[in-house]
Amino acid sequence: MAEPAKDAAALRRLAEWCSRYSPWTAPDRVDGIRIEITGSAHLWGGEEALAADLATRLDRRHIAGRIAIADTLGAAWAMARFAEGKSPVILLPGDCRNPLIPLPVEALRLDPPTTQGLRRVGLKRVGDLSGMPRDALTRRFGEMVVRRLDQAQGDLPEPLSPLGEAPTRRVRLSFAEPIVDPADLLRATERLVEDLVPRLAQEGIGARHLDLAFHRVDGRVERIRLGTARPSRDPRHLVALFKERLDTVDPGLGIEDVILAAFAVEPLPPEQIGLAGHTPTNETNGIAPLLDRLGNRLGFAAVSRLEPRASHIPERSSVRVPVASAHSHASVAPAPDKPPRPIRLFEPPEPVEAFWLLPDDPPFRFAWRRRRHRVTRADGPERIADEWWRPEGPGAGDAIRDYYRVEDEEGRRFWLFRAGFHGGDQSLRWFVHGVFS
Repeated sequence: MAEPAKDAAALRRLAEWCSRYSPWTAPDRVDGIRIEITGSAHLWGGEEALAADLATRLDRRHIAGRIAIADTLGAAWAMARFAEGKSPVILLPGDCRNPLIPLPVEALRLDPPTTQGLRRVGLKRVGDLSGMPRDALTRRFGEMVVRRLDQAQGDLPEPLSPLGEAPTRRVRLSFAEPIVDPADLLRATERLVEDLVPRLAQEGIGARHLDLAFHRVDGRVERIRLGTARPSRDPRHLVALFKERLDTVDPGLGIEDVILAAFAVEPLPPEQIGLAGHTPTNETNGIAPLLDRLGNRLGFAAVSRLEPRASHIPERSSVRVPVASAHSHASVAPAPDKPPRPIRLFEPPEPVEAFWLLPDDPPFRFAWRRRRHRVTRADGPERIADEWWRPEGPGAGDAIRDYYRVEDEEGRRFWLFRAGFHGGDQSLRWFVHGVFS
């Protein structure tokens, strides 16, 4: 009984397993895998050696298949399914026309009604179409016939959409015998990081997103994905991040390949690593390593930072952004000298019940969170008006605020403000916006 959903999932896993040969892999319809090996075949000793290794591994897993290598996706698809002889079929560079001539028109990846129409008029082979005027083919059979023919022959580009995001840098380590010991996995990770870091340093970049893939002998791929709060190429720091997650890797019957890929990089100029008697100022010193550990354990969406904004309204003077996001390059004018303010503000400000004497006086007593506070010292007011040019400003009653720094009998200090200045005494409302620590 056919199970299309399970077959599609298995084909996707097989395409992911094929990423050992190239990061550009994708399922092809319901029975094939596309692999872009340009630039990676030499790592296996050439196209023939790569095809032989792939055939051996597929046979070991009892997966039947035909392998074809060509300059175009269309030619490789046609040769894998319709060429006579043994697999693999490897076409010479620049030769995608002659091998296609004897193949049936079905080799052009056309739908059955189109191929039937071609056969009814005597066009049974790809060679029958090659010599015909393109305009006549388009008028009679539609644009798809001409497009597939040109794609297969290399006259029209056909991009490959990979299964996932394609990495910018990639290093690989294979083993003669599968490994399962966690200590061996750690050593393999260290080796790959040591191979990747010099390449990053040579190009003046640092990694932001990394993927460490462990290819098991049974075809399953175990992955560790990491992100960094800022570009990094410190090998000790990167290895430490991977080491914390290695216990999540199930080696199964053994790991035969490990691939480390950088999916996002950013410029990272050389940094001083420190001299005798001087504190280093590079990425290993400071809060960045801590943010990386927190972000990879809790998720970078759960770790945020404050970024300044040009606004004199307290709650608008900074915004919370993910710690891994790029720093804004928008210029923020230096803030003028301001009276002291709490480090953290309540969002939204919490209402209090206050008592005062004269209009501009601070309260001499207020109640907040069911507790009464008698004010012994106060400073203010600091008047803050609304940013009238912004549509998201507060309501008319809160357009002007008078802030006070007050201290109660127990020495606790609060940042209070009075809103509704223009509405009369009956509309005045008091809020606590923060507490001084």
